[in-house]
Amino acid sequence: MKGQTALEYLITYGWAILVILVVLAVLWYYGVFNPAKWSGESVSEGSAFKVVDKKLDATTKTLSLLFGDKTGSQTVISQVDVSVDLTGTVAVLPAVGTIPAGGQMAAASPIVVPLTLPATISAGSFYKFTVTTTYQAAGGLSGQKDVAQFNIKAV
Repeated sequence: MKGQTALEYLITYGWAILVILVVLAVLWYYGVFNPAKWSGESVSEGSAFKVVDKKLDATTKTLSLLFGDKTGSQTVISQVDVSVDLTGTVAVLPAVGTIPAGGQMAAASPIVVPLTLPATISAGSFYKFTVTTTYQAAGGLSGQKDVAQFNIKAV
């Protein structure tokens, strides 16, 4: 009789553990354990620029960035390299524009990066971008690089 009780005890707990594993697998499948889904949008700014505004458009597959100056002098952006967690380098934009000393780029003309991604961008999903900006501050050396990371929700 003791053997039957012990076996029933083990089988009951075995089923309970199996149900817990199935529930955890379903939660994992739907992305509950994905921290990017819960962290929201974030920007890790570089040292030379502040990010005034950003937008990831799922329809046109473009990333729009509006930078402000943190160097205290006029800054000329000569190149912007963008990479995303889905692939390697996505886009390289030469001769982008100028940021006035202590100011920001004109809101009507942000940096617009066309994205050529193999996967579809879906609205509401988060994507992690690394933006490397090559710039020259007035009176400074050319070829300075600034790296910022973005966790952006597509709209």
